[in-house]
Amino acid sequence: MHNERPPLDRLLLWDLDGTLVDSRKDLVKATNMAVQELGYSPVKEDHFARMVGNGVRYLVNAALPESALPEEREKAIEIFLAYYRKHIADETHFFPGIRSILESLPAIHVVVSNKREDLCRELIGKMRVDALFSEIVGGDTYPWRKPDPQPILKMIQRFGIAPERTLLVGDSIVDMEAGRRAGVRTVGVTWGFGNPLEREEFSPDRVFQSVDGLAAFLSEWCGILSEETR
Repeated sequence: MHNERPPLDRLLLWDLDGTLVDSRKDLVKATNMAVQELGYSPVKEDHFARMVGNGVRYLVNAALPESALPEEREKAIEIFLAYYRKHIADETHFFPGIRSILESLPAIHVVVSNKREDLCRELIGKMRVDALFSEIVGGDTYPWRKPDPQPILKMIQRFGIAPERTLLVGDSIVDMEAGRRAGVRTVGVTWGFGNPLEREEFSPDRVFQSVDGLAAFLSEWCGILSEETR
């Protein structure tokens, strides 16, 4: 008689940039390549953090001055995409300890990002971690993107996991609002680009400043007992 693994009954939804991976340097380089080629000033890294979380179009437009013409904005997006596709994983890496969580936790792991789906898949493929995720949802996978709850609800429906057994982890208020509106528990992390505590009405259920703290919480949530509690 074979010992079969029980079916996974936990759905863990992850934001990508700023939550799973530190992609700041590659995104900044691509953004500044685009704006500087059009003759505009580069973006400073301390300002950049406030621009991430709503997809490429928002990111590039936020880097351009208000005086930029519509055709310049479209050209900048083209330049960004051409450069970023070639350099998407040059300096991008998992935050320390995150990959171990993905590899060890018995849950259905899904990426729900506002980054374009093809870019999400390209990055995850370059990092050779495709097998760690059951699905990848980007900002253009559906007609809706975070903070709309629909991408989350679609994943709940697809995998047949109850909302009370679903958890969303993210670094921004966009993630927290999407999770709250979808009726799932939310976890905010503070090592990313955004601020999960930006709006009180969408405050996360839990907040973690360290990956170790997140790992311990998620292990308990998945029913894994620590050595101390066995």
